[in-house]
Amino acid sequence: MKKENPEDNKIRRRVVSSNKKNNNSSNDNTSFDKNNLKLPSERQREKNQRKAKSPSQGSPTRKSTKSTNTSSKTRAVNASQNESSGVKSLLGSRKNNDNKKNTKTPSKAARRKMRSKRKKKIIGTLIALLIIIFASVLGFVFASLKDVKPVNEALLDKLTHQTTTIKYANGETMSTAPTLYKKSPVPLSDISPYLRKAIVSIEDERFYSHGGVDYWGLGRSIVKTLLGRTQGGSTITMQVSKVLLTSSDQTFSRKIKDIYYALEMSKTISKDKILEIYLNNYFVGKGLVGAESGAMGYFDKHSKDLTLGEAAMLAGVTRNPSKYAPYITARITGNETKNDLDHKLLYFQASDGLQAANKVEKDMIEKLYEWDLVDDDTYKQLKSGDLVFRKAINNPDAKTRQEIVLAKMKELNVISDKEYVTALKENINIRFPDSNEKIANSVESLIEYDVIDALMEQGKTEEEARNMYYNGGLIINTTIDPKIQQSIEEEYEKNSNFPNHTITSSGLSQPQSASVIIDYRTGNIKGLIGGRNIKARKTLNRAITPYQPGSAIKPLSVYAAAIDTQKVTQSTLISDVRGGYRFSENRADNPETTTQGYGSMSIRHGLALSSNTIAYKVGELLGPTYDDAIDVMMDYLRNFGLTTILDFKEENKAGLQRSDRHFNSLVLGGLTKGVTPLQMAAAFGTLANGGVYVEPEIFTTITTYNGEMIIKNTPQTHKVVDPEVAYVLTDMLKAVVTEGIGKNASLYSGIPVAGKTGSTNSYLDTWFVGYTPYYVGSTYIGDDAGTKNEDGTIMKRRAIEGGGSMSAAKLWGKIMNKVHQNLEYKNFVKPDKVYMTTINPIDGGRSSYGVLAAFIEGTSPDRYSYYVQPTRRSTTQGTTGQTGTGSGTGTGTGTGTGTGTGSRGSGSYGQGYNTQQNYNTQRNYNQGSYNQGAGN
Repeated sequence: MKKENPEDNKIRRRVVSSNKKNNNSSNDNTSFDKNNLKLPSERQREKNQRKAKSPSQGSPTRKSTKSTNTSSKTRAVNASQNESSGVKSLLGSRKNNDNKKNTKTPSKAARRKMRSKRKKKIIGTLIALLIIIFASVLGFVFASLKDVKPVNEALLDKLTHQTTTIKYANGETMSTAPTLYKKSPVPLSDISPYLRKAIVSIEDERFYSHGGVDYWGLGRSIVKTLLGRTQGGSTITMQVSKVLLTSSDQTFSRKIKDIYYALEMSKTISKDKILEIYLNNYFVGKGLVGAESGAMGYFDKHSKDLTLGEAAMLAGVTRNPSKYAPYITARITGNETKNDLDHKLLYFQASDGLQAANKVEKDMIEKLYEWDLVDDDTYKQLKSGDLVFRKAINNPDAKTRQEIVLAKMKELNVISDKEYVTALKENINIRFPDSNEKIANSVESLIEYDVIDALMEQGKTEEEARNMYYNGGLIINTTIDPKIQQSIEEEYEKNSNFPNHTITSSGLSQPQSASVIIDYRTGNIKGLIGGRNIKARKTLNRAITPYQPGSAIKPLSVYAAAIDTQKVTQSTLISDVRGGYRFSENRADNPETTTQGYGSMSIRHGLALSSNTIAYKVGELLGPTYDDAIDVMMDYLRNFGLTTILDFKEENKAGLQRSDRHFNSLVLGGLTKGVTPLQMAAAFGTLANGGVYVEPEIFTTITTYNGEMIIKNTPQTHKVVDPEVAYVLTDMLKAVVTEGIGKNASLYSGIPVAGKTGSTNSYLDTWFVGYTPYYVGSTYIGDDAGTKNEDGTIMKRRAIEGGGSMSAAKLWGKIMNKVHQNLEYKNFVKPDKVYMTTINPIDGGRSSYGVLAAFIEGTSPDRYSYYVQPTRRSTTQGTTGQTGTGSGTGTGTGTGTGTGTGSRGSGSYGQGYNTQQNYNTQRNYNQGSYNQGAGN
């Protein structure tokens, strides 16, 4: 409907439009002029009313405009209300926008107030942050100092004279760690004044003025540490703490402890005493600790006799012992004479990261042997590549560092210009190492190797680890049982245990040998010996040296795999006759039989007799192709811990390709490199331990002198075969000792033994590896390669007399009889899923007589033995012969008659049947027989 005034419609449209765009503006509380909210028609009426009132000034007369009808009136009122609301919304929105546009800029006072508030907030936040940081630092400091101990002069003196201690498993002391030179503490008065001045000048020039901590130097060190770089800042007092009380770790926690101990020491201990303690404990490289040890090791004189030049060089070592030691190692050039190398040779394990010998060095090995600069042991290791050698030469960096120390001493006016010039020109004679200075037995050498390796795994350098081992005051708790160790050593002192015993020109006994005994449940090595009558420094530890194992490898590579994959059982028949191989490679190899070609026999019997042909044919069952079978055997050997097996295309140190991917290597043990007695003991221990391999360990824990744990040794384990498979193999290996060629390993007590003999061609290497319900042991006997005769020629390796591997079994038995002497009888524990069945050991069939054999559930033989027991003949004594009679006629002067009696014959006892333990040695059983007595 049309309004009376067209302007009203325009305003209505504007109000509606405004409401759509700005719904919130109608709620604005901003105050407006009420006249601005009236419609034009309303304002016109009010204007007219004011005019009407104006003349008389009387009471106003209200005029109303009435609508012509009720409906129009109602709509007009509603429209007026809506328009009024819309105008309010529109004008409120405009007013709000105008306020935003015309906001006044705050005054300077207001701005200052705002800035003040902002500053207060920032300052408050910083204060809170500083409080948090301070509390955190304080907490860290308290946490770092929670385990500090009282420190005094007596404690430091005790630690100064302390070396690493090696203990037996029962807690008794075995020895102290050997060092090239024992740490030899001396009083400060016996140390050259030059060395004292040099150390203070280069290490801590404000030593006599500060209270134990040089805060300027410490701050510099902290900044460098935060930047990820190491920086010296420790005072001499703090270094005493680091060497004797804390550690060499580059951490804030260690620094805090060093600061604490330095402050405590400075309160009660004199400066000269602190300097004395430092000079007796600082590391000078090459296994040398302390001023006296360093002076003797590098200059062959006591520390009190050091010259200024020597003292400056020895003081300079402290910055970096490996870099600034007076001598370093270098490779051989080939032009050296005997005098050039005498007392200048150093030997290293090939695993130390050094390059293998080149052609020049290999040629020099022969010269060293000719010049008698190396013994038989060292020569053998050099030839095999297990050892590498270097020569010692003067270190130019040590000379440069010495000049820096001298310059610092001159700068601080502790030496004169004349002394400085004289020291620079001094000709210093370096004493090089003697290759015969260090003697350690096999056990200690293995402990040293394993402990240093474990410390390096914790992040220490080799030099730090060696220094810690030699001089760190460690307590190394080993697994060695002193009684078991003594049992081994006693038998190794008897030359009669070693066939063809001889002594070479270098004084080394031959044949050599090694034995290891392990508790296979824990992996703890209980006893170990690596050679006979060893005197040399670089002792060849044969317990960890690889040799060809011969047939001793068969249970691990062939029979374990075949039983585990259910290719065979104990009673499976295989022909021992030469030939008939599946794979063309084996037909070309065609190994000879070692059991006289009896024909088909059970693999139990074949293993007891160590048949090569049967082992080959069982190995062929492991895969459809030659390479597949090789892969299976390789996998099992690696799982048994034989890590020295060489896989395809592996190269030796000379660059020649070698491989053990052959049946001859994996079945008969003709390995390229070989396996160690320690590895073989752990591998057979897997079978004794229900199929679980436990890595052998020689130490359990390493602690500091006060009992703080450094390393707790936990051996690695993994499953190789199921317990049922392990027990079946144990049963087969028991037959080697009770029915086969390993009888010499039997124990007097009757405690069962399971094991295997092994020998290489011509019996050059002989083995026995076996186990009982208590321990597993491995014994090796063989001549060293490259041994020199008395006339200087190289001795050929000899066959081990007395049956080859039977000699090793006999020695193993003698050792184990002592070890088990007071142990109660115990048997191997049979798993529930293994069943015992009586079989004929030759053909493997069921039999009412024979031996009990183990079979996994469901694999017992169904067939019966084809062998027919012969009729037993009498074994009673033959009957006595009848008394003979006789007559005679006398002659001569008279006649007469006479009678006589003949002697009675006696029967002999029949032989009867051989016992079942002799089944393996002959197939034709002797029948009993008897002889009838006959009268004479």
